[in-house]
Amino acid sequence: MPFFGRARERQIAEDVIRASGGAGCLFLGADGIGKTALARAIAEDHGAVVVAASPLERLWPYSGLSAFASGLGGRRRAAVDTVLARGRDWPEHLLAEELSRTLHLVHDEPDVVVIDDLDRMDGASITVLSYVFGRLRGTGLSVVATADVDDERHEFAGMRRARIERLSFEESLDLARAVLGSGAAPAILHTVAAAAGGDPGILARVHVTPCEASGDDPLPLPLRLTEDRPGRRGRGRGACRDPRLSAVMDFLSISPLVEFDRLRSATAALGVEADALIDEGLVAVHGEWARIADPALRLRHLGSLNADERARLHVRAAQEHAGMYPATFLWHRSHAEPHRDRERLLAAAVDLARAGEPSAAIEYAERALAGRIGDATRSGLLVDLGEALVMQGHGVRAEHYLRRAGAPSDPGVRTRAAIAWLRATNAADRTADETMLRIAAQTVDPRAAERLLCEGARLHLSRGEIQQAHGLVVRAVERGVASTETTLLARTLEEIGVDALLPVSVDTGVTAVVSESEVPIEEELLALQLAVLREEYAIARRRILQRLESRPRPAPYWSDLLRRMLVTTEVRGGDPVAAREAVAAWRREWVPGRTPEVADILVYASAAAMDPLGPDTEEFVRYGRDLCRREGTPTPLAWFAVIEGGVALAEGRFDDAIASLRDATDAATCEDPSLLRADADLVEALWLRGHRAEARRVLARLEAASQRIPRRWTILAVARSRAVCRSDAAGAEAFREAEAIVRTDDPPIERLRLTAARERCLPTSERAPVRAPSRPGDRGRTLTPQERDVAALVGQGLRNRDIAAALFVSLRTVELRLTGIYRKLGVTSRVHLVALLHGASRS
Repeated sequence: MPFFGRARERQIAEDVIRASGGAGCLFLGADGIGKTALARAIAEDHGAVVVAASPLERLWPYSGLSAFASGLGGRRRAAVDTVLARGRDWPEHLLAEELSRTLHLVHDEPDVVVIDDLDRMDGASITVLSYVFGRLRGTGLSVVATADVDDERHEFAGMRRARIERLSFEESLDLARAVLGSGAAPAILHTVAAAAGGDPGILARVHVTPCEASGDDPLPLPLRLTEDRPGRRGRGRGACRDPRLSAVMDFLSISPLVEFDRLRSATAALGVEADALIDEGLVAVHGEWARIADPALRLRHLGSLNADERARLHVRAAQEHAGMYPATFLWHRSHAEPHRDRERLLAAAVDLARAGEPSAAIEYAERALAGRIGDATRSGLLVDLGEALVMQGHGVRAEHYLRRAGAPSDPGVRTRAAIAWLRATNAADRTADETMLRIAAQTVDPRAAERLLCEGARLHLSRGEIQQAHGLVVRAVERGVASTETTLLARTLEEIGVDALLPVSVDTGVTAVVSESEVPIEEELLALQLAVLREEYAIARRRILQRLESRPRPAPYWSDLLRRMLVTTEVRGGDPVAAREAVAAWRREWVPGRTPEVADILVYASAAAMDPLGPDTEEFVRYGRDLCRREGTPTPLAWFAVIEGGVALAEGRFDDAIASLRDATDAATCEDPSLLRADADLVEALWLRGHRAEARRVLARLEAASQRIPRRWTILAVARSRAVCRSDAAGAEAFREAEAIVRTDDPPIERLRLTAARERCLPTSERAPVRAPSRPGDRGRTLTPQERDVAALVGQGLRNRDIAAALFVSLRTVELRLTGIYRKLGVTSRVHLVALLHGASRS
């Protein structure tokens, strides 16, 4: 089986092997979870071999010790072989003590032994090795072993234990791609990864034809699996030792969903508590639906049923669900009568997707598509399904069904399909714009035509493509379909410096719009965007949170856009702590398999650049640039250049800062400097590099723009830039005047940037002290030895994870020590700390 992922487990093994003196770790995992593959990967990482006692040798005492000895190298192997040769007839406790003493006495290079299926060794070897592995410190020997998680024995108590987790969704995608081949469609990979529940044993056994993998033929769901290893068939059912529980699993496994009321009555008839199944995590409930919580367990149990058992269960379930539960009835009857009611089954799939059950919806849809449905009906229902999946955040799978829908003949359905396609793919280019214009021209419903044009314009705006958005809004105005949504887009474009698009330029009242409760969410998002542009951050923040907490909850698609807007609000508002919390909340809500787009990465990079505890900003910038090039969207490159220039300025790389910030300002497509926010940093970088005349020209341009388009950010940027350009003559007085302009409600980051500019521009004698001198009564301002170690490694360019590994501490410990360092030294970011450390080393 191919090996993917396991970053967590490999890091645990790395920590154990790095431990000085010797240590041991035992990975516990169920059969099929990939223990052997993990053992091989760890052994390959460290130049070791995987050793294991043959199951046929379990009756031979100490056969496991011989296998262990074969994995040792150098003098240790010879010494252990000698002990085993002498002690074959010794009692277990004496042999264990002698082996442990021998390993402590042998002086050799550090060694690594990797043992697979440690629990399957003979009993005598387990007893001896349990004693030896609990006393590895001081031997220079590291042991990494695997064992079955179901083993209830408590040997090896002295070894660190870690459970092997299921694969992440991304790792499952990689494994599914390796199993299904490079021709597999992305949506099929997503469906297979979700259906396997991260179980590599399931993924490795998936069997589909090339046409099924490419999406040309319906995917067989539940997944069709190859035969398990000899002697293992039926173990999924055998795990349910209680026959009543086995009967419940039969009932649940043959259907992707069961009505919760029906589950209660079925379990009560069998004498099983439904609530107990939920509490144990065996059954999950969402609304009126219940299912087996672990999809891999469902597949394993279903695989233990033969064809006759499945057929009988489907017939009985169809009879029991007739009348009261039409969707479930259709599912079960489709197995007994494969050519009936496929249209109704596909309609049921749409209903399930709208109800927030995308996995079950796809299972119903693939089964429906295996039969005959009229072309027009099929196309319309697939568009409905694509729309519903987009709203649930499953854009990749929505795109798959929209493509299978073809070109609907009905203009209204075609318009809905185009809007869903834009939302699923986030792909707006010249070809897409031309298609949108053509479809909008054919649409008789003016509201549908407007929504299509506005959707394209909104997508262009999210990527900074102002002219493209402008063109679509103009077409909406020319066609006479403009209403509130178009008006909000027009006001947004005017706000960033584009000429007025509507005959009368009247303020739409952003505050009033975002305060209303019954506003279409498309319009509300545009109003919130306008509020952020106008620096009305408190209004935008309050309304976003209200909408996220409203009942009913927004669909995942809208929730994702609202949370991204919240991060943007905190970034534009200059609050690093709030931005970090907003990013964390946003990521928690991501649907598995969601891949970030350019707009997402830009928001991430902007938040990371402000956050002293954030991830590496430059990694985000590099990734964002690559994404721009791959997608052919050059406009966001200017914003990435601003972030890159700000980092370079903070690190004292003034030439790099000037190059990046010049590129950004040259590419700017609007007159409002507060949108790009590059000029103040460019003035400072030019001044510090000695380009005084150019710095004054940029300042003059910034001052003129602040008169034309008054913004609070621009006022603060002008004040900072003026202080920089007067620092050689007025000194500290110039910065005191700039500080006097700052209000308590201004973005915290702008005050910190002004302080950083003062530190960089003023001579050392005029700088405010970064920290007080060490005195016995002032210990809180002095770095501890542990904090000095962290600071030194930060100065060497190490990331938090690398620092944790170097100091043998947790990542959380590094973050806490960094927080103390920032507080004591008065710095606000990693780049600020690096600049301070480098300045101290030069002075």
